[in-house]
Amino acid sequence: MTEPESMSEPPVTTVVRQARVVIVRTLVEKFNDDAMRRFYDDVRAAADSHSRLPFVVDVTKVGFMPSLSLGLLVRLATEFRSRNQRFILAGLQPQVREVFVLTRLDRLFELQDDVPTAVRTLEST
Repeated sequence: MTEPESMSEPPVTTVVRQARVVIVRTLVEKFNDDAMRRFYDDVRAAADSHSRLPFVVDVTKVGFMPSLSLGLLVRLATEFRSRNQRFILAGLQPQVREVFVLTRLDRLFELQDDVPTAVRTLEST
């Protein structure tokens, strides 16, 4: 008897390397535990491949981030900082940005309104 083919999970990110930046776009609206774990793995794999380029993470679609997600984002930011590699979050929804402000994570992360603004910021430095 043959096992049924397991359906692969839909991706949670797209990763695009441009000339001077890596852009990671989130494809989910909510970072549940599984989506956040896969996001973390995707970003880490991309960072291993592009260890000298800054990263802009487009979280425009994400409307909710549970505390575990925030913790993993802090972990990523810390890892990037230890490599002297910029890690910018772009496009935070107002309710998500408010969580960052209330928890003072806005002081840990480099936040930009959108991806084009983040890329311009990188080009001007």
